[in-house]
Amino acid sequence: MQQFWELPESEADVFSLFSPADIRRIRDEAFDNLETLLLAVTSRLFALVDHASFPHAEAAPEQDTLNCIRILTRILPFIYEADQLEGWEDSFFWGARRRRKRGRGGSGSEVIFDESTPEDQNDKEQEAQFEEAKPLAEELIDVLIRLLYHSDFSIPRLPNKGKVAFTIWQSGVGCNTTLSSTTEMESRRMEVLRLLLTLASKSMYTPTSE
Repeated sequence: MQQFWELPESEADVFSLFSPADIRRIRDEAFDNLETLLLAVTSRLFALVDHASFPHAEAAPEQDTLNCIRILTRILPFIYEADQLEGWEDSFFWGARRRRKRGRGGSGSEVIFDESTPEDQNDKEQEAQFEEAKPLAEELIDVLIRLLYHSDFSIPRLPNKGKVAFTIWQSGVGCNTTLSSTTEMESRRMEVLRLLLTLASKSMYTPTSE
């Protein structure tokens, strides 16, 4: 899976890698592979943005982050156009969700009762490795909003501000100053906004009769 977000160097590379015919074929003939790809890409995106050093050229590369965003932007419309996937889509993106905890904290303080069998203890240890999480789409939207205001990614580092600073980009009503920026930062904002628009474009694939 890593090659999908590590190798492409541009948005055009991602869009050529995933042709419409290929996406539809995987969707219709090997859907489990498409589901696995979506899980891998979103998990990688969340891990990158949550990394303490993000963006970091080696530990949490911004290029990997952008490629994950591009892959989702490319694939999601082909999910929307398939009426038979509507139930899966609601469950996959908005259903209850559990995820494996990051790190190994908590195992040392686990209480094992005297009556517990080795199998029971093993089940409890496995259970402790997971935690409740937001629905996938909700967490994805939260991460994308943060990326729109993340220092050294979409905005410059601001004094006395954290890594994410919800600030106005351009001067206008109620704001007299324009945030300094670069062409690269503005390009990243557009890619994040494009995915947010894609997430909100389900209605474009709904028949007018509905």
